[in-house]
Amino acid sequence: MQIEKIINKKLWCILAMAFFMSSCTFTEPTIGNFNFKSMSPKEDGNFRIEVEVKVDNPNNYNIWLKKGKFDILMGNQKMGTVHTVGKVVLKKQKNDYYIIKAETKLNPDGALLGMLTGLTSGGNKPVTLKGDIRAGVFIFSKKFDIEFSDKLPSMSLFGN
Repeated sequence: MQIEKIINKKLWCILAMAFFMSSCTFTEPTIGNFNFKSMSPKEDGNFRIEVEVKVDNPNNYNIWLKKGKFDILMGNQKMGTVHTVGKVVLKKQKNDYYIIKAETKLNPDGALLGMLTGLTSGGNKPVTLKGDIRAGVFIFSKKFDIEFSDKLPSMSLFGN
């Protein structure tokens, strides 16, 4: 009798999870403009950056952005890597700006000087961020490949 109750509870849980998973549809959020907010050096030679990104989440549920790793490419040359720090929650059915914090390691042999002078002098250099980010809802998560190209806006380095 006790074993039968346990089996029934497990069966109902499996059916409820199957219904929940089949009733949820996922629409990939749309990435819009991004603006560099700040860039500051760390003691280990890396940099902390904050980027404001416009994202449209058309889904009926919040999405958590967790771990992301991207290569920074300028033309065909790898400028460095970016790792996101912390978690960002994309609000359901909302088109809004979100602050993404990250740490970056720039390649010393890349065209770093050209990139930095382009940023500070107001030049618009085409840059590609290529990598992946892990996104999740409730207990489910998935890794998404992202390739995003845009021109870097001018910015004030090492603080606002």
